[in-house]
Amino acid sequence: MPGTIQVSVLDFKGLQSTSPSSQSVKVSMGKTEYQTCDKGEFLFPLTTLHDNLIITLQGADGNEITHAVVETKLVVEKGVWDNIFSLEGGWHVHMKLQFVLSEEEHQRIRVMREAALKKKHEELCKSGHGSPERASIGYSEVSGPVESLSRSGLLADEDTKFDRSYPIQKQKNTVKDCLSLQ
Repeated sequence: MPGTIQVSVLDFKGLQSTSPSSQSVKVSMGKTEYQTCDKGEFLFPLTTLHDNLIITLQGADGNEITHAVVETKLVVEKGVWDNIFSLEGGWHVHMKLQFVLSEEEHQRIRVMREAALKKKHEELCKSGHGSPERASIGYSEVSGPVESLSRSGLLADEDTKFDRSYPIQKQKNTVKDCLSLQ
């Protein structure tokens, strides 16, 4: 699974009787963990959707006061998630969670998408359904990796803007077009 989850701890507050200065927030995913007594920004390489983010509030002695689990899948689906997470005991942690793809990861997805489009086009041409309407391919009919990520909200709008301008998606390919490729 490509990508990184960027976690920004913006603030954490507790009950009026408890001073947050003696507490710290630990954020972990898999074997990677970070800790902050104030604000902090951390990066977690995304290797699997099965590892969840665990937000732990610790006392001055390092013992856990409370914790919450955030499903990694939700962060990936939302793209950017700015939320105040409520923890037991009246604590609140304000965090911004963001799913980020590098330029190299964007390029890998584009290549996979183009290959899927080409394969779908070739399959339709080889099937020879007989009528041009049945052998046409349109934007809404293609289900390549980028379209799947876009529909599920995994890619931000700026990622899908590039992909929507790809010429194969907007044109209709007919049997006549298929024959000209052979």
